[in-house]
Amino acid sequence: MNTHVKHTIRYGLAIILSIITVSVIAGCGGDKPTAPVAEVIKVENAYIRAMPPGQKVTAMFMKLENTSADKHRLVGVETIESNISNAVELHEHKHVNGMMKMGQVPFIELQSNDMTALQPGGYHVMLIGLKQDLKLGDKVAMKLTFEDDSSVQIEPEVKTITTD
Repeated sequence: MNTHVKHTIRYGLAIILSIITVSVIAGCGGDKPTAPVAEVIKVENAYIRAMPPGQKVTAMFMKLENTSADKHRLVGVETIESNISNAVELHEHKHVNGMMKMGQVPFIELQSNDMTALQPGGYHVMLIGLKQDLKLGDKVAMKLTFEDDSSVQIEPEVKTITTD
C-alpha cells in the first residue's frame, strides 16, 4: 500500500473516531439537572387553627401547588423553634366502614401541575403536645421537607378556621 492510501485511510479513521467520540460524549451529558422540589412547590394560604387555651393539639392547613411536570411528595413538617410542640405529623381524614377516621401518613403526594389542599376533613398537619397556647395572630416558623430533602420555611398565622 502506498503512503498516500495509508494517510487517506488514517485520516478517514480519525474522522470516524472523532464523530463517534463526540456522539458518545454528547450522550453522556445525562438529563438536565432538576431544580430542588422546594423550588417548584408554591405554598399558599397556610394557617394554624386557633384553639381554646389549654388545648394540646391543633392543625395546620394550606394549599400546595406543584408547578412541575413531575409528581412530588411532602415527607415532613417541623417547627423551627422547639418550644412550640412535642411532635408535628402529616395526617389524613378518610372514611373507613362509614366512619371518619384520622391517621398519620408517611407523605402527601403532590400531583404534577396540580394544587393539593391540606384542609379540614382531608390531609393536614397536626401539631401535637403543644407546649404553649397559640394565640390569634401568632406566627409559627415551620419547615416543609420534600422527598429530595429540599425544604421551604413558612410562617403560618394562627387564625380561626376558614374554608378556603
